[in-house]
Amino acid sequence: MEILFNHLGEASDEEFELKVIENTVRKLEKYPGGYIPANVKIKDIGAGADWRVVSIEIVAAATGLFFAIPALHKKIRESCEEWQRIYNGLNKVLAWLAFSSPVYYPDEYLFLIALYELDSEDNANDFTFLGSHNLPEANPSLKGLESVVFNFRYDESFESIAVSRAGKVLWRNSTELSCFA
Repeated sequence: MEILFNHLGEASDEEFELKVIENTVRKLEKYPGGYIPANVKIKDIGAGADWRVVSIEIVAAATGLFFAIPALHKKIRESCEEWQRIYNGLNKVLAWLAFSSPVYYPDEYLFLIALYELDSEDNANDFTFLGSHNLPEANPSLKGLESVVFNFRYDESFESIAVSRAGKVLWRNSTELSCFA
C-alpha cells in the first residue's frame, strides 16, 4: 500500500530530499504501536515536468495492514468488522505521521472511507460491493491518482460514493432501482 505526500513540489535539492526520507523513516520507527516497516523514497509523478513527492510504501505482510477491496458482488458483512479494525489502525498511523502537506491515499484506504460513510448513515453490513471507477482528472500528473467512485447495492437501491484521493467524501448518491422496473 503506497501513500504519497507532496512535501517536495518542484524542489530538487538532494540533501533536502534525503533529510525528508530520514525524518519519515525515523517517525515510522518511533510509532507507539510498534515499528512500521516501509520503503520511503522520492518519486516523480510529473507528466512532462518534475513533480517530486515522498512515497511511503508500507510493507503490508509485516504490519498486518494489508487488505484488498473485495471481489465484485461480495457482501460487505463478510469482513466489515475486520475492515473497521484496519481503518481504525490505519487512521492512528496517519494521525501519528501528521502530514503537513497534501496526501494522496491508495484505493484501499479510499474504499474504507466509503465504507465508513455507508456505515455512518446505514448498516454497511447489508451492502454488496459492485465495483469502482476513477473520475476524470484534468491534471495529467495525477494519472492514476484520480478520485474514485465506489458502487454498492442495498436491496433495491444503488449507492455511489465518490472519495477524493485526499480522503474526503465528495458526494454520495442513492438511486432506487425499483423506479426502473
